[in-house]
Amino acid sequence: MRPSILNFGSCNIDHVYTVDEFVNPGETLSSKTYQAFPGGKGLNQSIAIREAGGSCTHVGRVGTDGEWLKYLLTSLEINTDFLTVSTEPTGHAIIQINQEGENAIITHGGANHTTTKSKIDAALERAKPTDFVLVQNEVNHVSYIIERAKRKGLQVAFNAAPINKGVENYPLNELDFLFLNETEGEHLSGKKETGEMIRVLSKRFPETKLIITLGGDGSIYHYKEATLKQIAIDPGQIVDTTGAGDAFVGTFLAFFVETGRPREALMKAAKASAKCISRRGATNLLKNV
Repeated sequence: MRPSILNFGSCNIDHVYTVDEFVNPGETLSSKTYQAFPGGKGLNQSIAIREAGGSCTHVGRVGTDGEWLKYLLTSLEINTDFLTVSTEPTGHAIIQINQEGENAIITHGGANHTTTKSKIDAALERAKPTDFVLVQNEVNHVSYIIERAKRKGLQVAFNAAPINKGVENYPLNELDFLFLNETEGEHLSGKKETGEMIRVLSKRFPETKLIITLGGDGSIYHYKEATLKQIAIDPGQIVDTTGAGDAFVGTFLAFFVETGRPREALMKAAKASAKCISRRGATNLLKNV
């Protein structure tokens, strides 16, 4: 039976404001435009998995103000049996986009932090032995998800974003895949230079596949003796970098699960990331209001 990805992920409403420059302390600015998009690292990655042809079940919570996010995922043929409604408001993000397409983001976890261990167990109970688990650091009970998934013999991927001190206390040595950008890699390794970063992390986590995104310098896959490099794909015009990393993670994992070929997965992920950068909004799907 075809493997599926259980994504224990956040669902947010992204409030996106375009500005000439980022607001400074004590300053009030008027935005040029405002739009509301579906967002959250988890939701973005579930959509990327599906767009890459993968099978995905999204596990998480939204508030009553975000039930449209569940309908959206369902319409994209993503299983939402374990995406439930909380009394807490939906997680959300305030995103500024400047003239260069760079972003500054403030997030609030909201309902994303209300998933119970019993809900996690129920989702994992349905998993097949060939399934994969994906989790990011925007939800609660990350350590529990990793430990319970590994106890069931599932392969587990962790996207260490947003990075914080708590990540170091997770059972990272149990991971099969660890997705990092340069900032997250430096946080966990204490090294700025990519080669040194890989050396430290691969020694610390010898059984983990490391996938590191390097912005305009592309990406790297490292596992045991194999190191593969992928150049960045030129997106043409940079419109909005929001969600580019999520597009990369979801696409890479979808293709790796399907083929087991990391080089192909890196190339497909780079293309998906470039496509994301060239458009407004992480998923390019506006809320219909």
